[in-house]
Amino acid sequence: MSRPVIVSDSGPLIALAGCGQLKLLVTVFDAIHIPQVVLDETTADRSRLGAADIVAFVQAHAQVHPRRDDAAYIAMTAYLDDGEAQALSLAQAMGCGVLIDERCGRQAAMRQVIPLFGVLGVLLQAKRIGKIECIAPVLDQMQKNGYRISQALIDETLKLAGETS
Repeated sequence: MSRPVIVSDSGPLIALAGCGQLKLLVTVFDAIHIPQVVLDETTADRSRLGAADIVAFVQAHAQVHPRRDDAAYIAMTAYLDDGEAQALSLAQAMGCGVLIDERCGRQAAMRQVIPLFGVLGVLLQAKRIGKIECIAPVLDQMQKNGYRISQALIDETLKLAGETS
């Protein structure tokens, strides 16, 4: 089975870094691309939980891309933040998927028919291939770190992972 290529937005990087699980991206995806804007958003405050881990991970495993100024990016800035618009513009230009969790960004990806991945899907795939034993503790840590995930999504993910009684 081939692994997808993705462009990552900030949220999933922050969520995975905060619980020490960035390495899962390398096991789930064939290549990881990150807009410079996203790297800056996630690492500008080096005291932020996981910022140093993101820097190290990106240096070892990701390709960073300069700022885009194409029509797709410009159009998306009307309703998305800069990082999301950059990630979607790059994914569209590369013809690959996007790793994004923010609702408006996910909706924009669907409208543009960009393959969509989220941090919960990364955790499910990592469990399927034996890279993590349980998803629940990772989700708990993400929530403790302030990453917002609806209870309905958590329940569905745990059900799919076979971690509900």
